Amino acid sequence: MSGTTDTTSVPHGRRPSVRTLRMHSFTSEFNRLTALASAAGIDPADVVLPAEGIVRADDGVRLHYLEWPGPATEPLLLFLHGGGLHAHSFDAVGLLLRRLGRCVALDLRGHGESDWAGPGGYGTDAIAADLDTVTASFGARRVVLVGHSMGGMAALVWAARRPAVLAGLVVVDVGPDIDAAAGRSVNELISRRPFFADLDEADAFLSGVLPRTREAATSGVAQNLTWTDDGLLTWKHDTTQFQPRMGRIASPDELRQAAARISCPTLVLRGERSRVFGDEGAAELAALIPGARWERVPDAGHTIQTSNPRGLADAVTRFLRDQDDEGAE
Repeated sequence: MSGTTDTTSVPHGRRPSVRTLRMHSFTSEFNRLTALASAAGIDPADVVLPAEGIVRADDGVRLHYLEWPGPATEPLLLFLHGGGLHAHSFDAVGLLLRRLGRCVALDLRGHGESDWAGPGGYGTDAIAADLDTVTASFGARRVVLVGHSMGGMAALVWAARRPAVLAGLVVVDVGPDIDAAAGRSVNELISRRPFFADLDEADAFLSGVLPRTREAATSGVAQNLTWTDDGLLTWKHDTTQFQPRMGRIASPDELRQAAARISCPTLVLRGERSRVFGDEGAAELAALIPGARWERVPDAGHTIQTSNPRGLADAVTRFLRDQDDEGAE
């Protein structure tokens, strides 16, 4: 890829571009969602574009979110993506679940359309604090939190504080015990800042580092790209946020301690093909949380929401129905 370069020279504290050009139009976005729907077996008539909004965190960071329209206002189903991803990774899941609750996907700070933070402004505690702000801004009385990877770590930290609104927790392919080599590989990928001449180069780059499966094909490449002032494309997320000086990620022991304090109904999911999180790790996490259970999602890699969105949506649906059944007893 002759037009692809890799550098970390972008100054911290601002995006790679001062422009806000989108990589997609209304028509192309609707077409993308229609293709996602087809892959997930969703009726094309159910395809809708999510609304967008902003919540301002206590430290002034603007947090962007997507919300899929539906008839239910409770529970608030709040989706948190993993490092280097974005709220649009839950597009198909939002379409599948939008009739069961108020479906909202958050761009974590330093990701997607959310603001970047300064040194010390990242990490699991910062995301957990954002969850206090976001849930309060929605006036939520009953929250079911679905957290993937880094978002799942922050979800564990927040759930350990036993917020009164938290009615359920779904932890997606993460826990205290992850495969060290696979975890390093993910961190190396999301910490790089490559530059691309066009969207085809970006897609080719990801095809070289992700398995050529539906996970790569539906990863929403355009939604994770922005223009630089030099007319190149690069990732939207702040690649410096994963450095130790930028914020602390909870250690495995801290995650274990947090898990033991969680009191809400909890489901742990792992992707059947995931190299990051294994059966042993899922079983350990479920055993740490009183009353929790774990499931293996078939035909899914680490990012379950893109590799098998229907599998994730079905697991969440069963989880919600179990809670409703127990509440009716």
